Amino acid sequence: MKLPDEQFMGYANTINDQSTAHASEWNLDATRVSELNTLTANANQAYRINLDRATSNRTTSTNKKTAFRELKEFLSLYVDYLEGNLSVPDSALAIMDLRPRKHHAHQPDGRPEETPNVTVVKQHDEMTIYVSRAEHGQPTQSVKLPKYHGFKLRWRFEGETGYHIEVSTRLHFTIHFNREDETRRVILSAAWINNRLEEGPWSEDIIEIVG
Repeated sequence: MKLPDEQFMGYANTINDQSTAHASEWNLDATRVSELNTLTANANQAYRINLDRATSNRTTSTNKKTAFRELKEFLSLYVDYLEGNLSVPDSALAIMDLRPRKHHAHQPDGRPEETPNVTVVKQHDEMTIYVSRAEHGQPTQSVKLPKYHGFKLRWRFEGETGYHIEVSTRLHFTIHFNREDETRRVILSAAWINNRLEEGPWSEDIIEIVG
């Protein structure tokens, strides 16, 4: 499974959350679910520690790689277990971004119908915009969900009339500013896009100050 770390953890977290919430309903083996919980928690912790510049080093990188490898090895068998368990509905497989049991001819995705949650993190002369689905509320969720190919970001300085448009297939995008832009006000919003890069409804405008 070759996904960027952020997307892999979103993928794994979704499977873990869904399995935990529906363990009884889907008649899941308690031992398997318990092991999934442990491996996912270990991978999340190792990922966060290694992501933090204040704590990351060669040891944290090795720990993260080990935790990810163990989780991926487990998921390779666990996914087959879920797909072979007919108590797990097809709709749940779609939510977890797993292979459908029945293959249908591909149909173009319609325009997204919901607006993303938008969070802005500022550092020096940068702004990183994170988006997430409203029902999940975490920017680490996988973007590989039905009808979502990524998101479109529009932004402008206050007083300008035209927008800068950015497209990202990840769940975040970083805007880099010049030093002379410090203290300027930026107006921005985001919208989900489908696989034809058609956007859904835009989020409400957010105003942030550079610097």
